[in-house]
Amino acid sequence: MSLLHQGRLTLIAFLSYMVMSGLLTQAGVILNAVAEQLLLAPAVAVSIFSWLTGGVLVGTCISMYLYTRFAIKWLLVLTYSLLLLLLVSLSVVMPQHYAAVAAIFWLLGVACGCGLSGGAVIISKIYQAQRRASAFIATDCAFSAAGYIFPTLAGWLLAQQFPWQYSYLAVGTAALLIIFFALLGQCPDAHRPGGNPNTNGQESAGRESSEPYSAWQEFRSLINIRVVCMAIAVCLYLVAQTSFLTWAPSYLSSAFSLSPDLAGKVVGNYWGASIFGLLLSVVLVNIVPTRTLLLTASMLAVGLTMAMVISGTPDTFITLGFAFGFLTTCIYKVAISLGTQQVSNSPPMLVTLMLFSGSVGSTAAPAVSGLVVSLSNEQGALWLSVCCYVCMALLFVLTVVSENKKGQSSDWPLQHTT
Repeated sequence: MSLLHQGRLTLIAFLSYMVMSGLLTQAGVILNAVAEQLLLAPAVAVSIFSWLTGGVLVGTCISMYLYTRFAIKWLLVLTYSLLLLLLVSLSVVMPQHYAAVAAIFWLLGVACGCGLSGGAVIISKIYQAQRRASAFIATDCAFSAAGYIFPTLAGWLLAQQFPWQYSYLAVGTAALLIIFFALLGQCPDAHRPGGNPNTNGQESAGRESSEPYSAWQEFRSLINIRVVCMAIAVCLYLVAQTSFLTWAPSYLSSAFSLSPDLAGKVVGNYWGASIFGLLLSVVLVNIVPTRTLLLTASMLAVGLTMAMVISGTPDTFITLGFAFGFLTTCIYKVAISLGTQQVSNSPPMLVTLMLFSGSVGSTAAPAVSGLVVSLSNEQGALWLSVCCYVCMALLFVLTVVSENKKGQSSDWPLQHTT
């Protein structure tokens, strides 16, 4: 595979993560504008984003079937064409009813989930195992870059009195680029190991002979206490992160009377700093033991969120947002990496299970945090995040302790569990 061809495919994968980020990370910035348009309290309106994340969950599940039956290239073109159509309809029609916005958000989520899975499949096909881990962490850099660009743009557009839908329409530029790059050349074949078009018939026959081993049997073979702990921990991480970033701007606006664009800076600061944190983690995972890195980042997440919640000034809160993003964003991908080590040979279904657990967390976060806010206030959602981070860290510790008892303490990527 030529470097130009690999670069084009890598760009498609990175852009798929940027589209997802562009839609999800704006939630905290545009929440009050959405609530005002729908004539709802923010604690109620926040549930609209559960439709978006719920759609992502459905799209991820659907893609497990689609990418084993259809060509990646045309699935990407169709998926992002649908997403563009939905974004244009949201920005032109500007629906005023909860049900209409929820339906569009759900369909956007489905398209995002399918597209993101396509990006992940591309990475897994064009990179060998040793470089694949770094490539996956690099996709988080793309996610974080979009998490800085689009919330910042959303805050500026709202300050200029533009409708909140326009910041979503801007995400369509990334979708348009994906369609362009997909049509520009071929994509790897998801039906063959490594995407190699020269796979012979013997491999296909071998695959067919293993099909009687059902998906349910494979799933049951994966489940052990360490896998369960890691899956729950990944879910709690997304609940904590999503809840914090969704409600932090509203908390700053209500507690310190900051304008939407100033309050939204905490989201931009988090994602902007996380780009550099992720780049650093790409280096650290090859130097520092994975478990040490994960446990350290988890403890920092607990300490930083607690410090932000009890801080008495908006400047301190927003400044700590830089450290929060820089030091803790690596948790998600490092946790998935550790989770996939809990069963020998890291079966694809185990990776999917970890991603699915994360999707459950991001789907539940808006509804759960909205319920907490309705029972308390915006600061209550931030304390929810602190509690989730604490539970997550405890589950990581339990997993590492359980590994030591089982004699499975090898560290990725320097060693692989065999």
